[in-house]
Amino acid sequence: MSKHILVVDDDRQITDLLERFLKKQGFRVATAGSATQMGLLMEHRDFDLLILDVGLPDIDGFQVTRELRKTSAMPIIMLTVRDEVYDKIIGLEVGADDYVAKPFEPRELLARMRAVLRRTESAPALLGLAGGARQVTFSGFELNMDTQKVRCGRGNDVPLTSSEFTLLAALVQKAGQVVTRDQLMDLLYAGSIHVTDRAVDAHIARVRRKLTLAGNDGELIKTVHGQGYCLASEVHVGSE
Repeated sequence: MSKHILVVDDDRQITDLLERFLKKQGFRVATAGSATQMGLLMEHRDFDLLILDVGLPDIDGFQVTRELRKTSAMPIIMLTVRDEVYDKIIGLEVGADDYVAKPFEPRELLARMRAVLRRTESAPALLGLAGGARQVTFSGFELNMDTQKVRCGRGNDVPLTSSEFTLLAALVQKAGQVVTRDQLMDLLYAGSIHVTDRAVDAHIARVRRKLTLAGNDGELIKTVHGQGYCLASEVHVGSE
């Protein structure tokens, strides 16, 4: 079945344009003009990707993303009229997977959508855990490659996005070794879009916060200045 895309923007010209364009590309498309309308649609349907405008009339897209990330790992691409690094970092910090500035070419957005969907589906297959393991434990957490979930010692799932899970799995795979920012950027973006290493830093910061909230008291992910990041934990195959 084709991917189901939700486009949320208060500019009717943009939603109509993207609905027509994306349907021609084989997607199923629903549109909304506000966060409230978006919420009503999401109560009754499941979506594979959200295209979300920052400047909504009722709640700004940053706050919408923050709230969604409490319960959902659905990929999110944010739209904005400004193309500033600060806004991009804020978008990534609150949980967006990518960021497109208006005005944009529909085919550029399409390329970014496909890149996000591709890495959501294929990233676990690209990561190889020790001995071909599909489930490992570290510092009280359990990471499962098949379900793409991380569970804490209390039995609750850590609400990671697909990008965050991919980064953590890469660090788990190389536990005790430095994984460079370039390696992480290549894993996430595969050269398909132009990003800076600040994007990786923003994702890592969110993973750290979520692991801390889930019960990790130490610095599980260490920064190796000038190089990248390292998982400071022993990793064991299987469940504890």
